[in-house]
Amino acid sequence: MGDSLTDEYAEETYSYAKNWFEQVEQYRGVDAGPTASEAGQPGGTWGEPRREYFKYNWSRSGATTNSLISGGQHTGLASQFTTSGVTHAVLLIGANDFSPTSSAFFNIYNGFWSQNTINNYINGRLANMNTIVNTINASGMKLAVANFVDYTVAPITRSIYTDANKRERVSAVIRTVNEGIADICRQKKLPLVDVNGLGVAIFGTNLSLRPFLHMGGRSIDLNASDTANNTNKLAGFVDDGVHPHTTLQGVFANVIMTGANIAWNAGYATFSEAEILSHAGLTYLGPDQLPSQLGDYAQYITNYACLADYDKSGFVDIEDYSQFILAFEAGDDAADYDGSGFVDFEDFNDFVQDFELGC
Repeated sequence: MGDSLTDEYAEETYSYAKNWFEQVEQYRGVDAGPTASEAGQPGGTWGEPRREYFKYNWSRSGATTNSLISGGQHTGLASQFTTSGVTHAVLLIGANDFSPTSSAFFNIYNGFWSQNTINNYINGRLANMNTIVNTINASGMKLAVANFVDYTVAPITRSIYTDANKRERVSAVIRTVNEGIADICRQKKLPLVDVNGLGVAIFGTNLSLRPFLHMGGRSIDLNASDTANNTNKLAGFVDDGVHPHTTLQGVFANVIMTGANIAWNAGYATFSEAEILSHAGLTYLGPDQLPSQLGDYAQYITNYACLADYDKSGFVDIEDYSQFILAFEAGDDAADYDGSGFVDFEDFNDFVQDFELGC
């Protein structure tokens, strides 16, 4: 479920690129179901919101949390638990709720909305997320939830809204929404994928932008957009200046696969830098460079379903106990097990209880 970050790029004019979903389907064998043509659908389409491609991908370009619900992405996918045996789901939505073309972005950027109006908008997004999550949970599917991506740093956004300090107002509201999404995942014991944190690691912030992401001896230009003929494969974005190109989407794919490995022991091999580049039609020149810029992919995953898996190995074992005790004795923030903002014996007791249960 989601928007154009997940809806197949093959449906768009920038079909020369591949998003994270297409890459895991094509290169890691994820069963996304047949295309409409393969299934013999009349006119070669599933109908909205899926259009022509994979049966189990309900994401729709342009979707917001409101239109995801009104378009039936959540109910359509939930029904496939019984009709098609779909067992696991990913929710990646929210970028368009703060799109540069939205009234929310315009009004927050310009300081036109009162704090009360902003709070109401935040609460509306979180209510939508609760509706979506509750629908999928009720179906019996396993669900991973991603937080809202921040588009304030995209080239097209910066070309329209040129004041970095005002863009940061929008980013601050998105961060507040994401705190609420983390609370939802904590309460419902769901894995959380911090795609917003990944975005900051890649692009920097409004006040401190990064010009390049280096991988495999190549420099991805984070300020550049490709051409309609795909002549600039090193651009960070496709030709519309909005959607991340294949290379950046490959990094998103790695974080989502890492989340599946931690939460569900899925066993996916993340893409190497050579693979990510090859998916974009680029040659690997070496050496690997992503770890020094982005760190371990596991740092972007919080598995609220099993926090006792402290080292994020996908298993609860003595290594988790040892690492938690070291962090707890040091008063490290990472030992704030219950998210209270303090490291205390409540954290210790909660951890031991979950550890003994093995989640």
